[in-house]
Amino acid sequence: MKILAISTAEKECSMALIEDQNPVCEEMWAAKQTHSKRIMDMVARIMDRSGVSIDELDGFVAAKGPGSFTGLRIGISTIKGLAYATKKPCAGIPSLDGIAWQFSFSSLPVCVMMDAQRGEVYQATYNFENGKLLNKSQEKALRPIEVLESLNKDTLFAGSGAVAYKEIIKMEIKRSEFNRTAQFAPLFQNKVNACALAEALFQNSSILNGKNDSFVPEYLRKSDAEINL
Repeated sequence: MKILAISTAEKECSMALIEDQNPVCEEMWAAKQTHSKRIMDMVARIMDRSGVSIDELDGFVAAKGPGSFTGLRIGISTIKGLAYATKKPCAGIPSLDGIAWQFSFSSLPVCVMMDAQRGEVYQATYNFENGKLLNKSQEKALRPIEVLESLNKDTLFAGSGAVAYKEIIKMEIKRSEFNRTAQFAPLFQNKVNACALAEALFQNSSILNGKNDSFVPEYLRKSDAEINL
């Protein structure tokens, strides 16, 4: 199975072509230029460098949120357009999964935190065993201190929120009554990764059944425009 996966959930645009869980070609950009300015060029480069025509793909995957309101719409619209043009199925994968699956062999719970701005993070905690997902907590938008209150064991922290609030996490855990430690992912594993999105799909390929092309962005909270209105 050949899958084109895209994430535009944050400022980084990650894209990859994966065949049967093996990355064939991958590209990531982190720049001030909006995703809409480069995403189709990235698609063209991926297809050209991989030597695979877009008609040979079996489906498309996009990060469906949480994340940037505008960014998510760009990625999802692109995936839906390509799926419609090629008559291939497409599906949305939670953005947090695109970070968590990079740690599927972690012996520690994986607390994924994406920076949601306004002093909050988008968060979920994952427990893996030998590359398989045992369970995942409900995705929520919380203050970092609220996340820490729900954890009572040694934990691996990952994501842009873990980077932004690393010192606060370390300080709060140090002064906590719980006997626990915090480990932090290296910087290159804190992004929503297209290959990890595809891995989440391959673990449950039934979601790519041609009936999920109506998926919509999942934001977890209202936009500033909605709040101001």
